[in-house]
Amino acid sequence: MALITPEELADELHIDQTAQEVNTLSTLISDASALIRGSIDNKITEEDLLDVAPNQFNRLVASLAQSLYYDRTLSSGFSHGQMILLQQLTGLVTGGK
Repeated sequence: MALITPEELADELHIDQTAQEVNTLSTLISDASALIRGSIDNKITEEDLLDVAPNQFNRLVASLAQSLYYDRTLSSGFSHGQMILLQQLTGLVTGGK
């Protein structure tokens, strides 16, 4: 499974797929992935997470990218659902250590 695309996220969020919106979503997906990976382990890659838990990683990337779309500063931080997914991913990657 591959990382969610800007077009898939735009469809999910019912956002018009203009070049500007697709570019913005692409940047937010990249930012969300980096934030998630940095929260788990600075050395982990997208490929690592997609191999271990593709559905959870993509759901968390999409959810965090959506949060960033509407609130670029994440003024409320991660949502409870995002934290649950992050904890699941962290556990799967670290083996519960």
